[in-house]
Amino acid sequence: MADSDARPAPGFWRDTGQLVSAVGRAMNVTLRNLFRAPVTIPYPDVQRPYPDRFRGILALAYEKETGEEACIGCRLCEYICPPQVIKVEMLKAEKRNYAKTFTLELYSCEFCELCVQVCPTDAIIMMKSFDLATADRRDLLLDKDRLHAIGREFEPSWATGNRLRDMQAPPKPARAEARGDAKGDVKEPAE
Repeated sequence: MADSDARPAPGFWRDTGQLVSAVGRAMNVTLRNLFRAPVTIPYPDVQRPYPDRFRGILALAYEKETGEEACIGCRLCEYICPPQVIKVEMLKAEKRNYAKTFTLELYSCEFCELCVQVCPTDAIIMMKSFDLATADRRDLLLDKDRLHAIGREFEPSWATGNRLRDMQAPPKPARAEARGDAKGDVKEPAE
C-alpha cells in the first residue's frame, strides 16, 4: 500500500510534459527575437508616416478659392454629435452666414467622424495627426481660432464630408428589371 502511494498519478507526467513543451516554445520565440533589430522608434524626434486612411484630430478648414473660412454656421455638426461636444453660433452676413463661435471639447470627443460626414461645405475635417497631448484639460477645449490653426499646421486626412457621402452613394442606378420586380411584377416560378 505504501508503494502505490509513492508513485505519481498518471496525469502528473502528462501535465509535466505539457509544461516543459510550453516553456520550450516560449523560449524558442524569445531566442529567435533576441538578436532581431528593435522596431521601436524615438517618437518625438522621428515620426512614422501615417497611413493614407488615418483620421486623427479635428480642425476647421478654409475655402481654397476665396480664402474665407468654410464654416457657414449651419450647426449640423452640433446636432449630429453623439456626446454633444460641439457648440456653434451663427453670424448672418450679407453674402453668406459664418460661424460666430465654434467650440469643440476634444477631451470628450469620440472621433466618430459624424460631424465630418454631415458638413455641407467640408469645413470640419480630420487631420493626419494625433499629438495634442497636454497635462491640462483646458488646452483641449478648442475654439474657432485654435481649430483653424490646427487646420493649417497638420496635413488633412483624405476623408472629407463630400468624399465620404460620395462613397455611400450607389455606384450605378438599379437595372430596369430589378425596378419591375420591386413594383409587384413578380414572375411565377416555372414548374
